Order: sequence, then C-alpha cells, then structure tokens
Amino acid sequence: MRSVFLYTTKKIIKTFFLIFFIVSIFTSGPIIAFLFGAITEDFPYDSKISKLNLSSTVYVTDDVSGVTKEHTKAYTNENRIWVDFKKIPQAMKDAIIAIEDKRFYSHFGIDPKRLFGAFLSLSSGEKVYGGSTLTQQLIKNITGENDVSITRKIKEIIRALNFERKFSKDEILELYLNTVNFGSGCYGVEAAANLYFNKDISKCTVAECAAIAGITQNPCAYTPLLNPENNRERRELVLTEMLSQGKITDEEYRKAIEESRKMTFKTKKSIRKNENIKIHDWYTEALFNDVINDLSIKYKLRRDVAEKMLYTQGLKIYSAMDPTAQDIAQKVICDSAMFSGDKKMEVGFFMMAPDGRVLAIIGSRNKKTANRILCRATLTKRQPGSALKPLSVYAPAMDLGLINSSSNVNDTPIKDYYGPGKSGPRNWYSGFKGNMPLSEAIRLSANAPVANLLLKLTNRNSYNFLTRKLNFSNLDEVDLVSSPALALGGLHKGVTVREMAAGFQIFCNGGIYNKPYTYHYVLDNSGKVLLDNRNQVGKRVIKQETSLAMNKLLKGVVTSGTGRAAAISGIDVIGKTGTTDNHKDSWFVGATPVAINATWTGYDIPAPISSTHYAKAVFKEIMSQYMNKKGSKKVFNQDHNDDKKIVTEERYYCKETGMLAVDECPIKEKARYTEQNMPKYCEKHSGNKKIVVTSKEKAKTHSEFSEESSSKNDEESLQEIDENVEESAIEGKDDG
Repeated sequence: MRSVFLYTTKKIIKTFFLIFFIVSIFTSGPIIAFLFGAITEDFPYDSKISKLNLSSTVYVTDDVSGVTKEHTKAYTNENRIWVDFKKIPQAMKDAIIAIEDKRFYSHFGIDPKRLFGAFLSLSSGEKVYGGSTLTQQLIKNITGENDVSITRKIKEIIRALNFERKFSKDEILELYLNTVNFGSGCYGVEAAANLYFNKDISKCTVAECAAIAGITQNPCAYTPLLNPENNRERRELVLTEMLSQGKITDEEYRKAIEESRKMTFKTKKSIRKNENIKIHDWYTEALFNDVINDLSIKYKLRRDVAEKMLYTQGLKIYSAMDPTAQDIAQKVICDSAMFSGDKKMEVGFFMMAPDGRVLAIIGSRNKKTANRILCRATLTKRQPGSALKPLSVYAPAMDLGLINSSSNVNDTPIKDYYGPGKSGPRNWYSGFKGNMPLSEAIRLSANAPVANLLLKLTNRNSYNFLTRKLNFSNLDEVDLVSSPALALGGLHKGVTVREMAAGFQIFCNGGIYNKPYTYHYVLDNSGKVLLDNRNQVGKRVIKQETSLAMNKLLKGVVTSGTGRAAAISGIDVIGKTGTTDNHKDSWFVGATPVAINATWTGYDIPAPISSTHYAKAVFKEIMSQYMNKKGSKKVFNQDHNDDKKIVTEERYYCKETGMLAVDECPIKEKARYTEQNMPKYCEKHSGNKKIVVTSKEKAKTHSEFSEESSSKNDEESLQEIDENVEESAIEGKDDG
C-alpha cells in the first residue's frame, strides 16, 4: 500500500514540476493567477445525476397569496439515450482505451509522457492529436473549449486533476462513452450503435465497437456514413492496438479483421420518443433559455452540456413570472377577439418590473403548439422606428447637458442627410416648424429635431449608450455610421422586444439599468445554489434628474401626443410609439408606476400592416387589467431621491424661448429642473426690464399662471395628430 502511495506521489510531483517548467517558459504572472483560478473552479456537471435522467422542476410563487407551487417540468422533445456502464460491452471499453488512452487506469487524469510531447508541439505551432487523456477529452467535450493554446491546455490539465479526485475511473469512462461525439449527430455509444448498426451497443461485436471507437478522434473524417474507407482504416488500427495491448486474442483479432472487410452500415434505428410532451408557455421557454445561457457562461460549459443539465439533472428553478400578469397577457393577446380583423397580425409582448424582474412574455398571438419555436418577444429582431428616439438620442443628450426639459430643438431639414442632394428627414406632418420645444418634438414624434440633436450628440455617443449601457446586442458598424438608423430607428438588424422594454426601465426607476431576469434562483439536485438573481444590483446609466425629466416628457406622449390611445384613466402612463417605413412594424413601449412593457405588432414577412392601433390597444388592455387586479400605486414617485444633494423643482417655462416663464409669456408649460440645469427667466417677454429673481418668484405655484394658452396649443396639436395618419419619412423607417 505504501509503495503505491509513494509511486502516485512521485508522479504527481513530477507532473507539477513539468507544468511549472512549461508555465515558467511560456507564460507570465497573469497566466499563473489564471492557473490558480482553475484549481478552485467550480464544476457543476454530475454524471451520477445525469444518467438518472431527472427532469428539472419549475416553481412559481403567487404574488397575492405568497404560495409557491410547482408550475411545470423541464421536458424536451430530444432523445437522450443513456446506457449504464454495466451494459456497455467490455470490447467497447477496451477499444476506446486502446486507441485513445492506453494508460487510462494507471494515470491520475493526465499522462506526463504524452503531455510533454503535446506541449512541445503547441509551442512550435503544430496541430497535434494524442496529447489528451480520456479525462481531458471529456472535459473538452463538456466545456466546448477547444482552442489550440498553452493557456487552454494548462486549464484543461487542472480540470482533469480535479475531475479525477471527484469521480472514479469507471464513472469517468461511463460519462465519456455516453457524451462524446461519435459523428453524424450522435453523442454517446448507444446513439452511435443505433445509427450505424441498427442495434443496441450491448449487442455490438468487437469489430463494430472498434468502428465506433475510431470515430472520436475526428468525427467528421471518420464517420462511416460519409467516409466508410477512412473508418475502415481507423477501426483496423483500433483492432491492432487492442491486440498489441493484450485486450483481444489473435483469434479474436483475425475474426474482427475479417468482419471489418465485409462491414456494412444500416439505416437509422427508430428512435424512442417521449410521447405527449407538455407544451411550455412562452415565459417558461424563455426561462429555460436564460438558465441554459447563464449556466454556460458562469461554469464555462458548452451550450448543449448546459442544456443537458437542465433536462436531466433535476434542477429546482424558481421562476420570476407573475402568474397574474402572464394570465392577463395570454387572454388579451391570444384568447380575445382583439385581432379578429387581421388574422395575419403577429405580436411580441414583454413585461417587466422596474427592478428587472420579468413579469410576462407572449411570443405570438396564436396558440403555442410546440416547444422551442420562434418567440417574437425575445428572439425576433425588428426595426423599432421612433420608439428608439428616447433611448438613442434624447436621454443621452440630456444626460450630457446638451438639452434640458424646456430646450428648444431645431425642426429643420439637414442638407445631404440621405446622401448628396438628398436633404431630410421629413416629418410625418407637413413641413417644418423651425424652433420647437423639446416636449412638443417628443410628443409629436418629430423626425427633424431628433436628427439635428444627434449631430450634437454624435453617432458614437448614441451607439455607445445603446450597446454599452443598455445592452442592445444586435447593433453593428452599419448602425454606428448611419445617422438615420440611430435617430429614426431604421437599424441594420433591428432590436428585440425584450431589449426595448429593458431600455425603457431607466425612465421609471431613477436611471438604473437592471438586467431582465426570468428566475429568482436555481438549485441543483442536492440543494446547492447554482444561479442566483435575488441580490442583483443594477447600474446607473443616466442621472436621476435625467430620468425624472424624461419621465415627464414621455408622459406627454400619452396625455396629448401620438400615444393617446394607450392612456389609462386615473393612472400615470409614459410611453413612445414607433411605426417603421411603410408601416411594416408598429410599436408601443410604455410603463405605469409598477411595470414596463413593450409591444410589437406586424407580419412575420414584413409588409404594410392593416392598422398601427393594435400595439397601443394591447398595452392599454393588459395594463388596465393588471393595475386593477394589483391595486398598485397609480402615480410615479417623482420626488423619490436617493441622492439628497439632488433637488428637483417643477416650474413653468416659456414654450417660445425655453426659458423660465414670466407673467407676460403667452404659452407656458411645466418642466422639472435641478439647480444645475435650470434656465434663466425669459427676457423676451419681460419688456426688456431687468429681472430680479426673488424667493417669492421662485416659489410661484402652477395656479399663478394661466393655463388657457397652453391648453389651446395642445388642442391644436391634437387635432393635427387626429387628422393625419402617421406617415414615414423617406428612407427613415420612422414614425409619428
């Protein structure tokens, strides 16, 4: 016993010296830190649980009663054929060890002799095979990390050493034979035996086991269905290795070679399917996708391995869904007669709370009849049109101090906007208004003012705000150099409904971006926390005063602008409409004090839609019912202030000049300011007399100014909106 211990200890010491020598030559301090990080890396995949094929469970908590109950199981339509180690023939085990790792049962995860040769080849830039043990190959298959680099090889070594401490040799071999790629879409020896020989692996001959074992080195080159001659040469090499290592006798070798020369491959065996698979709702399917992505990222797993964890390892997933919101959205969008006038109309709907919790998701207005299908709320990318303007231009411009709540913006065309001799953009209404109050530009969804403002903001600042602060992931270099794309929402690839809803949260929570989350936390089968969103901390992306000001401006869109159809009596609503070129997409992105939602309507194959009313109608109906059932607060808390140094005041300003209003100003409107961004008093209408601002004047309330002229102006604007159908500007993919 002592001699075995000493022998093993010497091998471990020898290997670590070898690693240290290589690291000293080829790496520096940061890589050594990386190496020690790999030693303590958590690795969640459990082969013992996986082979039991345990479905994960999703739990949902009712917000009203507080009761948590099982919602569904994680079913999948995919076949998962796991074969127990005892049922795998010895010939299959011997074949894979003989050709891939002949010292498998004597090493401790790495083979120093082969490893040294592999490192020498790596350092010279050569591509080599044969340097990895079965344990290392297994880890490579699980993680999907396959780049040819010394750092990756070092990390793989550390993982292999950790893996061998955690699992026995038989467990490692069992996991290897059930998970690695055996070509033609087969993972595991049972699937390979089914496909190539139309039988179970337990019934395969020595020659057939050799044919399967020979595939793993290069699944594309050695799959017998595509390259039968390559496979023949490889399997006969496997048989030769089995003979030389004493795993088969001379007679068994002779018979196997004879069979190999006559070997044929049969059609795919009928695959056992799990009938009566439950169809998951849209929310749960998005939840599964988020869990898979997060497992893959956190634990550096290949995506299909993370997916297998979800479907086979008995995870406990605590969903963030609000059953009330999901039920209302489902009934309004899918079960009502709202879209009876247009059977082709499709919908993507995403609803979340200001803290990032996702409340409801609907991916189609039609009944969901299958799993893992296109979700128009999370996967489809469409042009956002003018719904993007507050995010791409107005908010970042205000945050940088380029405008304030009462600024005037320039409603004039830009020379050569669409190329030489092509000025623009046009507005949906006739002509241009020259100087225009910011509130009116946003309320009427004017195009020229936002385009002019982007010139001051710059494309780079707009693009960086969307991609770095709001996490829009589909923008590219084409968008970066295109002013119409950023100003008017005619993006190259488009955005998802999820991204739009997540962006608008910053106007409801004081300027904080929270990553939308569909689960609170995830436990493994033993109760260990794998993923956790319960203490998620958002990041500030705009100042609180910017958020408060934008909230008020976007409220005007709903009270007296293009979003009036989304207004809900007695409840604060903010929002923005978006209609793209030729009315191929229609959006409403809006919020109440308790929830944000984005709604897209259109046809799957882009074409002019029958009406741009649906998106606003969906928002109004769902949010009306939700607010009624929740009995939640109905007014945005504009006075909430987590920074006591920020003092905001709501004041009247002169709509003609954008300055603080005096009694003589003919048209006034309210805006919110801080001490830092508050403009001066209007001098144009003060009779050229010097204005001395007293504390009494600063304290003027809204009732001290007549609202008659302001109301008259609003009525004229509303009439213009009512009399004009929202039309797009040339090449603008934008709206009114």
